Amino acid sequence: MGIRRLSRGFTLVELLVVIAIIGVLIALLLPAVQSAREAARRIQCTNNLKQIGLATLNFENTHQTLPPPQVLGPGDGLVASSSFYSHLGSMFVLLLPYLEEGSLFEQYDLSHPPTYRGADADNLSIAETALPAYTCPTMHLPRTMPDPCGESLGPGSYLISSRVRYQPQFALDGAFNAPPREGKRYDLGLEKVLDGSSKTALIGETSFGLENYRWSNHSASGCQSRDGVCWGDYAWAEGYWHHAFGHTGWTPSQPSKYHFNNTTAAWDSRQRTTFRSDHPGGVNFLYIDGSVHLISSDVSQESLFALITRAGEETVADPL
Repeated sequence: MGIRRLSRGFTLVELLVVIAIIGVLIALLLPAVQSAREAARRIQCTNNLKQIGLATLNFENTHQTLPPPQVLGPGDGLVASSSFYSHLGSMFVLLLPYLEEGSLFEQYDLSHPPTYRGADADNLSIAETALPAYTCPTMHLPRTMPDPCGESLGPGSYLISSRVRYQPQFALDGAFNAPPREGKRYDLGLEKVLDGSSKTALIGETSFGLENYRWSNHSASGCQSRDGVCWGDYAWAEGYWHHAFGHTGWTPSQPSKYHFNNTTAAWDSRQRTTFRSDHPGGVNFLYIDGSVHLISSDVSQESLFALITRAGEETVADPL
């Protein structure tokens, strides 16, 4: 007669040990998975900026000038039809046809602001969209944008590198010059970038992580926050200087105070359009020559300012 062996299941202790081992393995693997995902997102962000760089160089080749900091008027957007304080859209509007978005550009009326919606044109239908080319996949949006309570424009991740100093706002010493007088054509060719196109920033990232900028009644849009925790407001189609021209927030009266990848400083208006990112360790910058580099959060003030100016004739080392 054969011996019949009874199968034995797991004991409770053995089951708990197995669960614990699985938990440890997951804990070990999760950071690696998150790191891999962030690496993929950063590659996509870098690719976005490279495409913007190529579009900018194509724009310069077509018009014999780098793009202006904002839409200056109808036509090709390069002839000023109003003052420095106009709001007809950002440089990113002018780059649309060079980013395979020609159909969107043809629908956009350069004589109206991005919020315009009327019988003759509907700029808002374009500007309210979060375009993938202008959005870093790492950037965290703490709220819906545009907020259904009253905002109009879609979010963006990239700021023009307009100047070092916050004031005066029209003293642009970055990759952009101040808009010319009414009727004059904008002119900033590559030959005027004296520091070299490979050493001058064109675009830098920004983020919505400025948590000390919270609002319940948004001054620009009249948007009413339902929970009091809304913050951030940058939009890719925004053209008005106060909301769209990237800088460091520095003023000569406060030589030690400037903002770079700082999301925890006490709120002041200068922080609104400073360079920030949700990438660990730094901020992606696009240089005029089309190259993209991650600038460390620990970059020195001297090196950062040298990166921004187009004709500062600085001799500091590359801030990478």
